[in-house]
Amino acid sequence: MDHHIIASAAACMAAVLLFAEPASAAMNGIDVSGWQTDSVTCTAQGYDFAVVKATEGTGYRNPKMAAQLSCAQSHGKRVGVYHYADGGNAVAEADFFVSSIGGWRGQALLALDFEMGGNGVYYSSQAGDWIRTFVTRVHSTTGVWPLVYVPESGVWKIPSDVRANCGLWPAAYASNAATGWQSNPWHGGRFNEAMRQYSSQGVLAGYAGRLDLNVFYGSAAAWDAYARGGSASPAVKAAPAPSAPAPAPVLDVDGFAGHATIRRWQHVMGTPEDGVVSGQLNVSYRPALIAVTHDRVRGRHRGSALVRAVQRRLGVRVDGLLGPVTIRAIQRRVGVRVTGVLDRVTVRAIQYRLNQGWF
Repeated sequence: MDHHIIASAAACMAAVLLFAEPASAAMNGIDVSGWQTDSVTCTAQGYDFAVVKATEGTGYRNPKMAAQLSCAQSHGKRVGVYHYADGGNAVAEADFFVSSIGGWRGQALLALDFEMGGNGVYYSSQAGDWIRTFVTRVHSTTGVWPLVYVPESGVWKIPSDVRANCGLWPAAYASNAATGWQSNPWHGGRFNEAMRQYSSQGVLAGYAGRLDLNVFYGSAAAWDAYARGGSASPAVKAAPAPSAPAPAPVLDVDGFAGHATIRRWQHVMGTPEDGVVSGQLNVSYRPALIAVTHDRVRGRHRGSALVRAVQRRLGVRVDGLLGPVTIRAIQRRVGVRVTGVLDRVTVRAIQYRLNQGWF
């Protein structure tokens, strides 16, 4: 560890002493992006903070960011912004993020979203170096260490020196059932994290869709310290987590979407579990989908509840038919080459994700 890291770690510890909160202090919040309405943070009720997607890679800016942040702030909520990693040049992505958030610097907590979909380095040995380069660049230009969001299965990818400076924001879902706020979510406090995402199926009054739900283990003062640049890691009580559901059998990552894979996908998406993608067109661009039924009468394709759930999550037309547009959206989400053909490479990526308990 060099002297810069030592100095940063020392500053982090000083901030902990100044801003650490009692283990019981916590805030409930949501994270949103451009596929939701620009008024989602105005209409949803009962939350304490909202983290809004700002950028992705070096080419995408959320056109609704300013409206979503302003809505939350005007209602007295704390706000944050996050960058979705594409895994390109880490310095370029960090600079794009910082330049895009403009006047929200110092007001909004900053975060890096480092997950599988569309991220070219997530599965590589360079993942830790990429994260380090990104957060260090953000800190050098803003004076703020961002939180790092990562699926719980990927926490090990974050280098120890990054953990010394940056709050952790892991995601893990005990189930895909609809839920409201949870005061003690599954695995909460497992990594002494600053924040935890525990559902993508949150139900809040005032908003008709489903929302990502999070708990921040600290008060508004701790949140503000993160936003200003004080690494105020909250004191998290390492209490026993609620009983975990029985682990599901591990899927064979074989690249074929058979009954077991479809049943698991249905379970994760919260749809009826019969192991079949029903009511589809009989086409050739799904060679790796083998658990499927076709409607025989032309023009009466009923579609699938599973596909409709996937389409809603991906923000594409909801018709229940697994066509090229939906397949391309799936491929972008799981981080494989976008071809519009559901091939074995795509199915293997889906199976890997389902084995982590989410899609």
